[in-house]
Amino acid sequence: MLLLTPSVSGLFKWRQFEPEVILLAVGCVDRVTVWRWVQRYVPEMERRLRSRLKPTSDSWRVDSELHPVMGKWGYLYRAVNSSGATIDFLHSAKQDAAAAKRFLSKTLGRQHHPVPRVINTDGHSAYPPAIVRFKAEGALDEDCRHRPVPYLNNVL
Repeated sequence: MLLLTPSVSGLFKWRQFEPEVILLAVGCVDRVTVWRWVQRYVPEMERRLRSRLKPTSDSWRVDSELHPVMGKWGYLYRAVNSSGATIDFLHSAKQDAAAAKRFLSKTLGRQHHPVPRVINTDGHSAYPPAIVRFKAEGALDEDCRHRPVPYLNNVL
């Protein structure tokens, strides 16, 4: 434990972590190290925690929008349920059919989420062919409705 003078310890008042943890993080860890930790430990954390999440509803809202991530512009694909709980997301450099298929494939491959009864999408033209393809492959039920109505995605 570090002994801090009263003038320095006042800097850490009402913080979530102890001063030692903050000083260690600021003084010893650079962003590359944190990035490596994220790459190494997040997949395992997600694997262990995914089963503890509450199940989502079977009405999905799917959207894609231009969004900056870490200083680079790209398209953020998101899916939420009818109450706004996040189902999944994907960042892509392009907004094209391949990205839409990759996102839907990733989202439908999650075991924790029920197969959707209805998928509401924005006006992106890549969703209808992708949904038809997943129905043909059996990843989606044949009676799953696709509603390309942008205002239904107001939850997003």
